Amino acid sequence: MAWHHFLHPLKLFIFLGCFIAALSIFILLGFLIQSSLPFWQAFGITSLWGKEWYPYESLYGFLPAIVGTIWALIIAMLIAVPCGVSAAIVSSEMLSPAWRNMARIGMEVLAGIPSVVYGLIGLWVLLPFLQHSLDLLTGHNLLAAGIILSLMILPTIMVMSQDALQAVSAEQRESAMNLGLNENQCLYRVLLPQAWSGIRSGMLLALGRALGETMAVMLVVGSMDRLPQPFYNILEPAQTLTSRIGREMGEAAFGSLHFSALMGCALILAIIAMALSLFAYQKQTTS
Repeated sequence: MAWHHFLHPLKLFIFLGCFIAALSIFILLGFLIQSSLPFWQAFGITSLWGKEWYPYESLYGFLPAIVGTIWALIIAMLIAVPCGVSAAIVSSEMLSPAWRNMARIGMEVLAGIPSVVYGLIGLWVLLPFLQHSLDLLTGHNLLAAGIILSLMILPTIMVMSQDALQAVSAEQRESAMNLGLNENQCLYRVLLPQAWSGIRSGMLLALGRALGETMAVMLVVGSMDRLPQPFYNILEPAQTLTSRIGREMGEAAFGSLHFSALMGCALILAIIAMALSLFAYQKQTTS
């Protein structure tokens, strides 16, 4: 009887939580669409591939920031994914429980550091290093942004990959050993395939975090609204969608076309983040 009376309030609480979460998403999307609608009505979707961004001359080209965002994410994932998964394998399969816990605590501490701290470290350590070691005019570039982002998302990938590897049952490990597989074969044929779903979720979660980082990227990317020349040159100052919003939002008058264009940048980021979430959910349900 006690459980019968308890379940009804619990179901109501869960329903209210789901309803509030869904309502928050619709409110967020509605606000972004309404705020950016004047810009889209005035300039249209062709602004997405425009190459010049000069708000005071009514030039709003999104392409440099979109390209900069893509390059920063690619660099970050190319660095963080191999390092994070490798660290998870070492800590999960090779270290003793004491050292494993120490490594996990260290990763969780790194995950809790504010992004502005990473940005300041990049500003005072990474940028001079890149400038002198690569003989550049300035250390502000897409490579610096990607490196900083990789440090910020590394703990997420490492911790979730470690959890996925440890979730593989001992019976499966023993069965692999009984079949004559050595440690390397067991890792590549049993552990990684079984843990791939969790590793992939960690990668997508890290990608979503990297997509929304503002302060650290803004401090190191250079904030130059131009396409890299050539397009694969990651050693030039550039711009990302988040750094543009963070740098210019304080200058844009509320309700102006400039403000509406920045809200358009935010809408693009929100759509990409939701697409990543839907992709992760689809892969999770089909795996």
